[in-house]
Amino acid sequence: MDALTGLPDRQKAFAQLELTVNIARAAGKRMVVALVDLDRFYLVNETRGTDFGNEVLCIISKRLSAARWASTTISRVGGNRFLIAAPLEADECTDMQTVEAIKNAVERPIEAGGTELYLTSSIGATLFPQDGRTSEQLIYRAETALYQSKEQGGNRARFYNTEDTIRLNRRIAIEEALRPALYLRQFRLSYQPIYRLADGKLRGFETLIRWDHPELGQISPSEFLLLAEQNGLILPIGEWVIREACKMLAGLGKHGLDSVIMSINISPQQLLDPTFSQILQNMLSEYNISPSSLELEITEKTMLYSSDVAMVNLSWLRAAGVRIALDHFGVGYSSLANLKQLPIQCLKIDRSFIKKIELQGAEQIIVEGMIKLAQKLGLEVIAEGVEYAEQYELLCEWGCNYVQGFLLGKPQEPDVLDLSLIRRSEPTAARYEK
Repeated sequence: MDALTGLPDRQKAFAQLELTVNIARAAGKRMVVALVDLDRFYLVNETRGTDFGNEVLCIISKRLSAARWASTTISRVGGNRFLIAAPLEADECTDMQTVEAIKNAVERPIEAGGTELYLTSSIGATLFPQDGRTSEQLIYRAETALYQSKEQGGNRARFYNTEDTIRLNRRIAIEEALRPALYLRQFRLSYQPIYRLADGKLRGFETLIRWDHPELGQISPSEFLLLAEQNGLILPIGEWVIREACKMLAGLGKHGLDSVIMSINISPQQLLDPTFSQILQNMLSEYNISPSSLELEITEKTMLYSSDVAMVNLSWLRAAGVRIALDHFGVGYSSLANLKQLPIQCLKIDRSFIKKIELQGAEQIIVEGMIKLAQKLGLEVIAEGVEYAEQYELLCEWGCNYVQGFLLGKPQEPDVLDLSLIRRSEPTAARYEK
């Protein structure tokens, strides 16, 4: 048995699943087998300590045990991973209902250590006998579905399908290719311009990483950055991105663009590195760059897992003059209390809110409200994903400070960056062409 939770451990879980499969086969019953993984749980341990993390795991274990149906087996098969096998009745809807009940049990607010914590989960599920007739097949396919859930950003449940095997093989290939990619110089950066709405002047650029692999082709950041976070490679990759962006800033200064702001996306793991602030300060000094020319974009998940180390890094950098922006605002876990606590100067409204604002509806009310809220808090606002002139005009009317998107400029690599266009001080009709 697992010493912490009292649930069956990994070894006993597999023997127990084999028995459950045999019983279901003999009774002619269907069964759902699910692997439940707590999203980014390593950050809970890193920011709150292992004692706090262990308390949370015990609470989750009790919830899952309390929510189970007759003949359901629950095991802890990894640090933050659980295996659940639940026989199903004839009702075709019960497989999804079972998985939803599991997810709901995990995601209710957790009170531990005198604080309230919100967790999300990724679930990979498979069905007996449709997807597999042995315990080995069922576990493999549940793992395959789980990988897909996490690759899509987590916080979701997914049932296995045959295409998942193809995707899993690609994921494994990407993971194997990721480690040598940095020293083989397979990464490159693109820069997307950001403009001020009031007069059309260039504010700066957002730095975007790209990966071209000789065999796997172009690999999107959504495919490899999560893997880099999981295996620790995000730190050297992130340091490389900052260095290249600083080189770019220094080069732009030679072209008379010494007042632009370079925005860089920062991983929560980078903020948890005690040496991060000093590394950044050293690069600014090496390339003779003003701290105010650099803007670090953090996500709302960073706020969820904030720690003393992360807050010290952010506060130190902000005091040194580095700008801090909250990226993808509106799609995560932020609250007004968190907004006031973080040393941020800017909110970036996520493109998912911008893409339909030209239509009359809730999106207009939400986006205008976000802009007004930011103004009340003394924060600048950047709207991401602006693609149509109608969106541009509405954002201008609502008092948005800056805009970014294909309407104004696609991401470009340094050697093809159109400096003549970005020097223009007024919006032109050419910018409205996609």
